[in-house]
Amino acid sequence: MSKEKSMGQYFTPAYIAQLMSDLISDGSKKRKILEPSAGKGIFLEILTTMGYQNLYGIEIDPTIANQSAIPIYTGNFFDFPISKKFDVVIGNPPYIRWKNLPIVQREYFSSTSFWQKRMNGLTDILQPFIFKSVDHLNLGGELIFITPIFWMQTLHAEPLRRFLLENGSLEVILNFHETQIFPKANLNLVIFKYRKSKQNQPLKVINYWQKGKLKPNILARVRWLLLESSSWEPYSQRDENLEFFETHQPYNSLPWWFLPRDIEKKLARFEQACQFSPKININGETTRFSYLFSADDLVILDNPLTSYKKVKYGSKNYFIVPRITQLTKYFTKASIPPSSPPSRFVRVGDVVEIGNGMVSGLDKAFRLSQNIKLTKKEKKLIIPVVKAKAIRRYYAEYLTNYFLVKPGDIPSEAVLRKDYPSLFEQLKPYRSTLEKRYQYNRKIPYWEWVFIRNYNLMKNAEALICVPCKDRFDKRGFVRFALSEQGIFTTQDVTVLVKFNWVKESPEYITAFLNCKEIFDWITNKGLIRGGVAEFSEEPLKNIPFRLINWKSSSERQIHDRIKLLVKEIQKKELEDTSKISKINELISRLLKG
Repeated sequence: MSKEKSMGQYFTPAYIAQLMSDLISDGSKKRKILEPSAGKGIFLEILTTMGYQNLYGIEIDPTIANQSAIPIYTGNFFDFPISKKFDVVIGNPPYIRWKNLPIVQREYFSSTSFWQKRMNGLTDILQPFIFKSVDHLNLGGELIFITPIFWMQTLHAEPLRRFLLENGSLEVILNFHETQIFPKANLNLVIFKYRKSKQNQPLKVINYWQKGKLKPNILARVRWLLLESSSWEPYSQRDENLEFFETHQPYNSLPWWFLPRDIEKKLARFEQACQFSPKININGETTRFSYLFSADDLVILDNPLTSYKKVKYGSKNYFIVPRITQLTKYFTKASIPPSSPPSRFVRVGDVVEIGNGMVSGLDKAFRLSQNIKLTKKEKKLIIPVVKAKAIRRYYAEYLTNYFLVKPGDIPSEAVLRKDYPSLFEQLKPYRSTLEKRYQYNRKIPYWEWVFIRNYNLMKNAEALICVPCKDRFDKRGFVRFALSEQGIFTTQDVTVLVKFNWVKESPEYITAFLNCKEIFDWITNKGLIRGGVAEFSEEPLKNIPFRLINWKSSSERQIHDRIKLLVKEIQKKELEDTSKISKINELISRLLKG
């Protein structure tokens, strides 16, 4: 395994280290500064030339040559005494996924009660690095790091965000998006400055949208904005490919998005419009669907889930929160009368079941070859599959036929050779590769698919809504959700959505809503985006806002039925009819305005 994966080593370019060092607040050059993952000593070297005198470096890898004049202590930062305090901690901490951590480190984090409360099996070592760095700061001290952005936006990093908010405040966020900083890594990187002191000053945010390498003139402009400019406003300002604005400190430890005030207000209006939900009956009690909370909603509360009343609606578990005071600071900025029940917007995960496509282990081996003669038994194995590249808005442009061999369908190689001769010949060139596939803790014959997850979900669905698992949408200006009829399947490059039985809204309406411009705006700003690519696995999909129909309103019923008809017309012609799509967007906008 490379050192990039095993030790998280991506050495900081000098120009980035200089910019980060410039962010240290003016003050005494005698302040104590720590670089906890010193590497070659680039930060120590730059800080020395800037006149700082009290510098300390730690590096776990003894094979890295120190290029600075400051001695670097060889050792594990997590063994460094917490009693050692500093005025500044600066650097480029390692990024190592849990599965790539050395076993001894995984055992250390898993067996230590202190870290058990802060980490889980999805945690990158970056997170405990940030925790411990803050622990080493004096009151008022500064943390300046360059990191991937994921810990600011994923649910499993909520304890870290909570810890940071409880102990201080953010001052600078510089988001590089797709700009390449490290030659061997495609990472969405941010530089952030954090102060261990709770302050209510505005947070300065800069987004840089240009792909490729960071140009010197842009770097100079960023430095001027952060260190000298007084022209910051709460609304987005643009300068070439730079966007900059001031915003408030994060309200809570839910994912951090850092949006201009105008965009934030726009999305808040959309989310509020999606709070409509019908009255429902649960165990003889009447409530509204938007009064039900998921376990993920309540993860930021200190009380265990057993503190809340657990209920079931449809096939999903929810919780009813009895006291509004427990949720006010998390779900709203405005005060709510204690008599009002807490509510949240309805989400896609409330109305559809979301599933990942099946895994063959080697798609080209099972894709049906052209002009191949099939036996009756072989024909029964053929399934039509929607591939990501075939997905258009509202429909799939074409289907691809595959051989699907489920566990037990073909009991032996002898049966494969005798009863499925064409399949046997097709698989023969790929046999050695197929036998090396990941085995999912069982011995998988080379002629079977390795993981037929969600097969029954797709087989029994009235209709499938399909979306690419990863979709580069930044230049296209829209995302792609396609509606497919019953009997269609997907592989791992496509995620499927199947509406729950209790949902009265049609699959056509659900598909239309997911394709609407308001959803595109929401995903662009609050979706899981990595380098201009939207990720549509279950987690990001289930959190997208969704507007249910008020079936008691004749005008809303008419809007629903009109949208359903327009989607069917698009599907019938298999053409992205822009006039019909515009009409659908108009109808959805009218619905959202109420």
